[in-house]
Order: sequence, then structure tokens, then C-alpha cells
Amino acid sequence: MATGESDAARLAAHSNGVLSERLSARFKGVADRTFDSLHESDFRILWLGFMGSWFAMQMQQVARGYLAYELTGNALALGLVTLAMGLPRIVLSPVGGVLADRFTKRSVLLYTQAALGLIALFQALLLSFHLMTIDWLIVAGFLQGTAFSFNMPARQAYLPAVVGKGDKLANALALNNAGMNLTRVLGPALAGVLIAVPFIDVPGIFYIIALCYIWVWWSVYRVRNPGRAEGERRSMGRSIGDGFAYIYRRPHLLALMGLGFIPLAIGLPYISLMPVVALHDLDVGSVGLGILLSAGGIGSLCGTLGVAYFSSYPRKAFLQQILGIVFAVALVAFGYFGWHGMLLPAIPCLFVAGLSSDAYMALNSTLIMMNTDAGVYGRVMGVYMMAQSIRPITVLPISALADAIGTSVTLLGCGAVCGLFIFAVVTLYPGYRQIGMNEAPRPSVV
Repeated sequence: MATGESDAARLAAHSNGVLSERLSARFKGVADRTFDSLHESDFRILWLGFMGSWFAMQMQQVARGYLAYELTGNALALGLVTLAMGLPRIVLSPVGGVLADRFTKRSVLLYTQAALGLIALFQALLLSFHLMTIDWLIVAGFLQGTAFSFNMPARQAYLPAVVGKGDKLANALALNNAGMNLTRVLGPALAGVLIAVPFIDVPGIFYIIALCYIWVWWSVYRVRNPGRAEGERRSMGRSIGDGFAYIYRRPHLLALMGLGFIPLAIGLPYISLMPVVALHDLDVGSVGLGILLSAGGIGSLCGTLGVAYFSSYPRKAFLQQILGIVFAVALVAFGYFGWHGMLLPAIPCLFVAGLSSDAYMALNSTLIMMNTDAGVYGRVMGVYMMAQSIRPITVLPISALADAIGTSVTLLGCGAVCGLFIFAVVTLYPGYRQIGMNEAPRPSVV
């Protein structure tokens, strides 16, 4: 009897061991596939370095808003500071794209990261010596927006130079977005806690931000691949015109630009309107607002990690189409439930909206890069960054519409517009479905 029991125990232990090994192997396989591009040492260094930049951006958003309101006591100052940072990015991003093509990407990033660090340090010193005013804060925002205009196109154009244009590019771009989403969850909370610490406060936040940018600079400096210059030397005006002409001559790029801009401009402002939905339509207070924002943030992180895992899926345009429709439907559903004051079904809608929208945008960036020639990476991404920078401006008319007809109804309409636009592009341009099926675009000269 004892022998039978011990045999059964050994058999159970063996079965558990086999199951554990299989689960471990399965988990390792999923992790290896999801984080595939991190096996490239240059990208791993860049990604870890960019985490510092994303944390800096999230902490700065909280600190600048807090400081603007503390200095003036009115909400208009928040809009002015945001506008000061956004306007240069709309105007100068194409110029940044030309610089990314004309010089090595690493050089552009080194100079712009140094500038961002010095601007943060300048603000920290003004605060330490009690010299900060709203005027200085607006000037600093304008300077930062200018630096970002030159930084972001080079940053995006650097990735295909480091990881290539195959499936690893899709994986790398998705992991970039996943890193941003992670800091979107942790960064504001960290900034809020640190502001409350007496010996840190707002000046300390800006010193930390400066240190984050120094970390990014050091990481970029360590990357071996310089991201060589491939664009032709022409006048600035002609180079910018060539970038727009390159996009205009390629229907698939025009389609992707539109598919990136409309959902971003019309759909994603739902995040800015969330306080109104939580406090007015759903009447759930600050706790409910935190739950809603967390649901969307967690969904965004899951969505970008999912794109990283499925980076080798060949029908990327088809997948993007499905994700875009899912986002539109989720936003319509959230607007409906918010309109009727129903919190519980609204939470999973926000999770799905966050997941599908971030996965959709990650795929859009991937498809643009996969269908762009190396000599115009920077200029194409400069135009794309310019389009993305318009989003803060579109929040204003959408907010005005929300005041006029109701926030939840506005969000319901925004979701419907996004869904109809995506459906129209797919229907009117059948070639869209084939985008991404071939990794290499046809050769072209700009």
C-alpha cells in the first residue's frame, strides 16, 4: 500500500515537473518573440535610454501644469504653456526631418538631447532662485517644442537603421510604444509623489528631468551604428518640398498618413475629455476617474505588447484595419454607456479602446517606415510628426462641441467618424490591404 502511494506521489511529482517545464518553455517562447528586437544590442541601448526620455516627458507634463497653475491661478495658463510647446512641432517637424536625412541620426539626437537637458536645467535653476514666471515657462516650452521638432523625426528614422526594415522594425516600434505607455502609467504618479516631498518639490522634478535627458544622451552616445546620412544635399526649402512630393506620389503613404491623422485628431481626444465624463456624465468622482484612466492605460500597454508579439504577422494592413474598427466601436460604446451613466460596462470599453488605438497607431508607424526609402526616412517622419502634433489643437473644437451637445454624445460621434473614415479608405483604396505584404518598397530617387 505504501509502495503504491509513493509511486503515485512520484508520478504526480513527475507530471507536475513536466507541466512546469512546458509552461516555462512556453513563457520563454512568448517573451523571446515579444521582445525580439531587444536582442539587438544597439536597439537595447536605445530603448533603455529612451525610457529616460519618456519618464522625463511624463513627469514634465505634470510639473509644468502644476507650476503654470500655481504661478497664475487660472486654467488659461495651462493652455498657453501647452500651445507654446506644440506650435514649433507643427511648423518645424519637416525641418527636423530634413536634418535627420542630411546628417547622421545619432548626431542629431546627441545635439537635441543635450538641448533638452539644458532647458530643463535652466528651468530648475530659475525655480531654485525664485525667478520663474509664467513668461519664462512659456519661453522654455517654446524652446523645448523646437528641440523636439528636430529630435522626433531623427528618433523614428534611427530605428530602421538600427534594426532593419523587416519584422524586427515592427517589433521595435511596438516596444517603443509599450515603453511610452508604461511611463504614461508610472511617470505622472511618480511626479505627483515627488512634488509632495518638501526637499524635492517642483524644482527637484526639473533637476530629475535634466538627469533623465543626460541619461538619454549617454545612451545614444554608446550606440555603435551612427544612422548614416542618406539624403541628397539640397536647399532646405527644396528638401522639405521633396518630402511632401514623395508622399503625394505614393497613394499607399497618403492613405497611411490619413489613417494616422484622423483617428489621432478625432478619436484620441477622448483621453482629454475623460475628467468631464467621470465627474459629470458618470458622476463617479476622482476615484472613478482614476479607474477609467487606468483601464485605458493598461489596455494601451497590452495593445502595444500584442503588436510586438505579432510583429511577424504578414497581413499588417488587414490587422490595422480590424484594430481601427474595434477602436471606433469601443469609443461609440463608451460614449453610449457614458451617456446613460453606466460605469461598469464603460470600463472594459476604455480598456478595449486603449488596446486597439495604441496597437493601431504602432502598426501605422510600422507600415509607413516599411514603405519608405532610406533616403527620405527623416522627411517622411517629419511630415508624420507634424500631423501628430496637431492633436492638441483639435482638442479645443471637440471640447467646445462637448460643451454644446454633451461629452458622451460627442465621443459617440467621434467614434462613428473614425470608423466611417477607416471604412472609406479601405473601400476606396483596395491597394491598402496589400500594404506591408512586401517589406521592401520600390526603389526611388528624391
